[in-house]
Amino acid sequence: MPTIVHLASEMVPFSKTGGLADVVGALPVALAKQGHTVAVMVPAHRTHLHDGVPGTPVASVEELGIRGQVFAGEHQGVEVLLLDAPQVFVRPSPYAVADGDYPDNPIRFAFFVRAALRLLAQRSPIDVLHVHDWQAALAPLLLHHPATSLPWRQRPRTVLTVHNLAYQGLFPPWTLDAAALPRELFSMQHLEYFGQVSFLKGGIVAADAVTTVSPTYAREVLTPAFGCGLEGVLAQRADSLVGILNGLDTTVWDPATDPHLPTPYRVRNVLSGKRAAREAVARELGLAPGVRPLAGMVSRLVEQKGVDLLTAAIDDIVALGFDIVILGSGPRRWEELLATAERAHPGRVRVVLGFHDPLAHRIYAASDVFLMPSRFEPCGLGQLIAMRYGALPVVPPTGGLADTVVDADSPHGCGIVFSPTTSRALLAALARARHLLGTPEELARLRRNAMRRDFSWSTSARQYEALYQRLLES
Repeated sequence: MPTIVHLASEMVPFSKTGGLADVVGALPVALAKQGHTVAVMVPAHRTHLHDGVPGTPVASVEELGIRGQVFAGEHQGVEVLLLDAPQVFVRPSPYAVADGDYPDNPIRFAFFVRAALRLLAQRSPIDVLHVHDWQAALAPLLLHHPATSLPWRQRPRTVLTVHNLAYQGLFPPWTLDAAALPRELFSMQHLEYFGQVSFLKGGIVAADAVTTVSPTYAREVLTPAFGCGLEGVLAQRADSLVGILNGLDTTVWDPATDPHLPTPYRVRNVLSGKRAAREAVARELGLAPGVRPLAGMVSRLVEQKGVDLLTAAIDDIVALGFDIVILGSGPRRWEELLATAERAHPGRVRVVLGFHDPLAHRIYAASDVFLMPSRFEPCGLGQLIAMRYGALPVVPPTGGLADTVVDADSPHGCGIVFSPTTSRALLAALARARHLLGTPEELARLRRNAMRRDFSWSTSARQYEALYQRLLES
């Protein structure tokens, strides 16, 4: 069994800003359950100096003039190495504040990668180094380029997973000197990207394999519409590019055992379980009494997620007979437009800004349909959770949404798929949904199909395992 180490900038339960943390918290655990020796190294993000770092101190490191200490712990059979460096990782949030990204982000994550490689080189041989997104993408380049060689007894095979190509780690050229990167790497063959330094590009060109988080997204990133300017670079790596769908932590997201629900439920009692959740959410958020179907949305409120399509159609959605609950946050413009819609439809539209995990669970359970009108979606987690909770996703056929949601017209249907990605098409999809919700036999079939879909991490982990084995045998 190969020994695998993951490098990432966040990991549940130690830190989280988005889906990356969920993946890094679940995939290594699934691999460990299959018998592999697995470790994960992440920064010890913390808000205050006096906040404790879990684990036992095992090593000190110094790179780029920054000193850190490594703490070792365990998470569900996986060794976790937390790199604590207060100078760069004690911040209000991991990457940015309201007025923009931290200007020293390239130094912070170049330090993280260098310190991780220095520490890992001293350990027992590692077969596969699996890195995630731009924050860890320098690792394959530093391992394989002669000008940056490190004292590894046996260099591991490297895998880079791109969770969202829109985030590339783009920085000005001075980053090279500040991160102690050889200037010869500022070339089209390595880090240079339209006059800037791209950490993600460096990883794409150097890794032994590049993966995306769904098969459809792996094809989409080869096109100008989704490639974010890197489609040519990815096309050169097409033979090493693989799409593996993210899984879902089915222990956390299980309506049969969910402690946040008033009445846990399975397929056989889905009607009573969802009715109880609907009543609980109505009381909690002040929705008007009645039996109108609920359209839920748990999301970042940004254009990628289609918040502009929703705001343009929200009056008509209410007119179709839906109540709407939205949980999330985003730029002030969208938050204010949604607040205006809430005032225009008292008791019918509720917007909760920020994130509240127990409420998110109840919204998934209470919703009859789940809104995900994303312009692009590398994988998506919301639609997977929604289906497990018997809420029908309303989605366009992009990325992981195309790989997971089957339209209601199919015998295997579990949601409503619409195209093009416009507010008019979204409204037409919800009109279809309204009809289906009024047809008990058809609704029961769709909910049964949705709740029985298998999106567990064990399936995805087996695909990664096969990828690792191919690399080790090549």
